[in-house]
Amino acid sequence: MKKSAASLVSSLLLCALCPLMLLHSAYVTEGAKNGLLLWYSFVVPALFPFMVLSGLIVSGGGIGILTAPFHLILGPLLGLSKPGVYVLLAGFFCGCPMGAKTCADFLHEGRISENEARFLLAVCNHPSPMFLLGYVWPLFSGQASLFSVVFSMYGPLLLIVPLAMVLYPGRQRERNRPGGLLRPAPSQTSDEAILNAMGILCKIGGYLMIFSIAIVFLKSSRVLPPLLRLLLIGAMEMTTGIKELAAALPFPFSGAASMAALAFGGFSGLFQTKAVLAVPDAPETPAADEKKAGLSIRHYFFWKLLHGALSFFFFFLTVRRFPGFPLLFP
Repeated sequence: MKKSAASLVSSLLLCALCPLMLLHSAYVTEGAKNGLLLWYSFVVPALFPFMVLSGLIVSGGGIGILTAPFHLILGPLLGLSKPGVYVLLAGFFCGCPMGAKTCADFLHEGRISENEARFLLAVCNHPSPMFLLGYVWPLFSGQASLFSVVFSMYGPLLLIVPLAMVLYPGRQRERNRPGGLLRPAPSQTSDEAILNAMGILCKIGGYLMIFSIAIVFLKSSRVLPPLLRLLLIGAMEMTTGIKELAAALPFPFSGAASMAALAFGGFSGLFQTKAVLAVPDAPETPAADEKKAGLSIRHYFFWKLLHGALSFFFFFLTVRRFPGFPLLFP
């Protein structure tokens, strides 16, 4: 009953959007253009090479060699297997949603247990350091130190990681359990790795265009209060949202709000993550709407909200408590 009611409401909303988009086709065109520009200017160059390389490393059996030195520390410290350490590294260096995609793929192949995958999804799917240093910090380089930006993004993990370890114990015990998905990773050629990467990137690009259109409608709205409209823009898509927040709010509120939006990832990032969590060749079921590859998108949403709130607080903490850090970390 709830499912049919939700479907009815969704259908009505979609039908209402049709005349709205026809009446404001210029907004739709502008938003789609902005999303497409963002996709091929920032997302594709940042993610595509790493996605292809990651696919070739996994199919070629290079995980053990690559993760061996990191596993010596991270394995005992976090209770992770070597594939789990690889997921953590992929999420950190490649950024969102590459961490979630690798996590879902490894769970589907039986390389990591469900609890290990849940733990990794909570802690590894964040913007990459390249995006942080190349796009975010220049927006505040004259006001905030590099330390403030980096620490407010990754510092909350000092609290989130222990909490996730408590909630998801026994991360290596159930790996390769009977009845689980023990499908080995197929060997990939470079052509197949490129096609797989482009399939994921097309999904990401589609969501970027959709939420960029929503941002254009929000910016042109005169019904919502200016502050609420600005916060909604920040929550829609992190790249555009951060730029708007940095330009419209006074410092340090602009920095704190931007770091919160960055850590949360935006609803666009949430839908991108949901898309890459889908199990390949799996039939659509009611349970699949809530969980993808055994991973809950609702739990992921909670972790991102928590990370966003902590990043907001950590930015204020570093700016207020350590005003001299810009001199040490220019």
